[in-house]
Amino acid sequence: MNAKIAAAVLFLSATGFANHVIAHHSYAAEFDRNAPMTIEGIVTEVWFRSPHVRYYVNVTDGDGKQVLWDTRGLTPTKLVRQGWMKDTIKVGDRIKMYGHIGHTNKTIMSIIDVTLPDGRVLTSRSVAYDIKN
Repeated sequence: MNAKIAAAVLFLSATGFANHVIAHHSYAAEFDRNAPMTIEGIVTEVWFRSPHVRYYVNVTDGDGKQVLWDTRGLTPTKLVRQGWMKDTIKVGDRIKMYGHIGHTNKTIMSIIDVTLPDGRVLTSRSVAYDIKN
């Protein structure tokens, strides 16, 4: 009986771990490290929650049209350690963001740095980013 229970626990642990590994996405598959750019606009929505903090930013493009950007940072825990708080960036703030844009969707961005309305610059860089660059 103990062998059956041990086998069941082992099986459930292994399959749960495999699902977690499969579910995570690749940065390189979604974002282009060779395409950094800066955008500036008005924050329309803030998601300060896991798995990644997100800010939706209305940006005026070169043709004068409003384009909604989906920008993504690190996890809330990592950003708090770097000086960000839930209310650091609020709806209505005009901010400037620097980051990598998406491969196929050119209106998504992985945030590297944010310039706040008061001129402070916060980073959303991971240690891995700094090592590779």
